[in-house]
Amino acid sequence: MGTTARAWFDALRLRTLPLSLSGVVIASGLAGFYHVFNPLTCTLMLVMAALLQILSNFADEYGDLAHGADNEDRIGPKRGLQRGDITAPQMKGAIIVCAATAVAFAVALLATSFSSDQWAWVVGYLVLMAACVAAAVLYTMGKRPYGYYGLGDLSCFLFFGLVPVVGGFILFAARAGAPAFVPATVAPGFAIGALSAGTLNLNNMRDIETDKAAGKLTLAVKLGPQRALGYHVVLLVVGLCGFLAFSILTGESSVTGYLYLVVYLLFARLMQQIISVGEPTGYDRCMKPWSMAAALLSLAFAFCVALG
Repeated sequence: MGTTARAWFDALRLRTLPLSLSGVVIASGLAGFYHVFNPLTCTLMLVMAALLQILSNFADEYGDLAHGADNEDRIGPKRGLQRGDITAPQMKGAIIVCAATAVAFAVALLATSFSSDQWAWVVGYLVLMAACVAAAVLYTMGKRPYGYYGLGDLSCFLFFGLVPVVGGFILFAARAGAPAFVPATVAPGFAIGALSAGTLNLNNMRDIETDKAAGKLTLAVKLGPQRALGYHVVLLVVGLCGFLAFSILTGESSVTGYLYLVVYLLFARLMQQIISVGEPTGYDRCMKPWSMAAALLSLAFAFCVALG
């Protein structure tokens, strides 16, 4: 693979996709539980979620370099834009193409989900889609990127948790003929949102010093190392309790419906490793296992609720 091709491949950050797709996976499991699952709806949502994540990755690389967060002191790997293997105009073009493609899939999703007399739902989802694109782009891009003011965790919680899980389930229900908000779906939305914010928090704890120097005031920077670690524990507790809450609220009584709890042991081990980290560089080694564990738990939960 050539240098430029490798730079673009790295910019995709494919390792981020499993976690970004987890909300859709959970929504699909919930759709199975309530008997409204549809394979076309699932496929369109998965593609759209992947495109939004890639859009976010491209925008993050562009914005962090423009604002000075990607510099020689950064602990993580050097990015293609920073090395000069990708030019700024090329990355801008990729951001525009990715955003336009994501919107196209969103329109297809709405067209296959809602009937002509459900225009209010369509308008609401178009607004939501615009918010998703804006959240992906403006995290580090623009004159006042919200990721530089400690709002990245909230965005992660919403757009990796509540939006894909609750919003995704409503799309499944709409495809089945009756769009409806089901309160119990909020619990797993909170769960994956919290675990997703945990991945971002690990990244931000790793980069506390360089982010502070660049003026990137993430929540980890505002809290400081020790309180950021305590916040991480809270995110884990919220995440694990959220999944369990759905099973309890819906009266799940079969053993199969609770088998996903086995994955909790993996998180217990990961939390021990995170607490024992001595230097910020150590958090870098925890990010991939954490995000993969969250994706695995989401998949296990989806199967258990759908088949339990």
